[in-house]
Amino acid sequence: METPPEHAYPTHWEADVVLRDGGTAQICPITPDDGQRLVDFYERVSDESKYYRFFAPYPRLSDRDVHRFTHHDYVNRVGLAATVGDEFIATVRYDRIDERGRPSSAPADEAEVAFLVQDVHQGRGVASALLEHIAAVARERAIRCFAAEVLPANTKMIKVFTDAGYTQQRSFEDGVVRLEFDLEPTARSLAVMRAREQRAEARSVQRLLAPGSVAVVGASRRPGGAGRAVLVDLLSGGAPGAVRLFRHRGGRRAGHHARALQVVPRQRPGVLGVGRGQ
Repeated sequence: METPPEHAYPTHWEADVVLRDGGTAQICPITPDDGQRLVDFYERVSDESKYYRFFAPYPRLSDRDVHRFTHHDYVNRVGLAATVGDEFIATVRYDRIDERGRPSSAPADEAEVAFLVQDVHQGRGVASALLEHIAAVARERAIRCFAAEVLPANTKMIKVFTDAGYTQQRSFEDGVVRLEFDLEPTARSLAVMRAREQRAEARSVQRLLAPGSVAVVGASRRPGGAGRAVLVDLLSGGAPGAVRLFRHRGGRRAGHHARALQVVPRQRPGVLGVGRGQ
């Protein structure tokens, strides 16, 4: 039996994103083949973060959990992961629900959304990026609004929802904060998204524009060569951090700090060189 187009793996949901600190991650739909990656990811999450996610101690995922969190129809149930290399660093999922909060299907237009971010990657803007993408996915699947239940102590997650800029309602019942927000983009949510992207992109090139160190490969000790000119410009121009010179010796590359070299002052304006942060 042929898989309906809307239930096929949605390649167009895959995306590369720049995070708040300038690092990058890939967002992609979770598939049945991701079971082991999900288990490995969950093992690296702290007990506190697991408690915030499930509202109870939840030390490990059962086989049933792994199946549920990796098998989606990409319409009523969707899971996305943020990955670095081959590892999950965060996940988000939505489940379409009816007016009573029970699992449902279209034409129901509300979904419950939940996140889990590995502790060492919290504060990098991963959850905000995932929220933007899962909201776009939901709109594509005719979901009008999200609902999220968050423990009051989970202030980081509450801030992610609050700062997103969507029109929302908040209530408190049985010790849980319930947030409901319309997924229709607002002027504020669009501004928040643009500002996040601009800050992330600026941070991503900061290492190039203000490197912590610069490597120069192949500069000659004799004046006149291109490598020597680059080295002179870097040193006389006040390059930040360490400047390290690399030369080939017998087929090998040897390096040493160039700050100790005696160089003549720059005679022409401009600096030519490539820097890479560490």
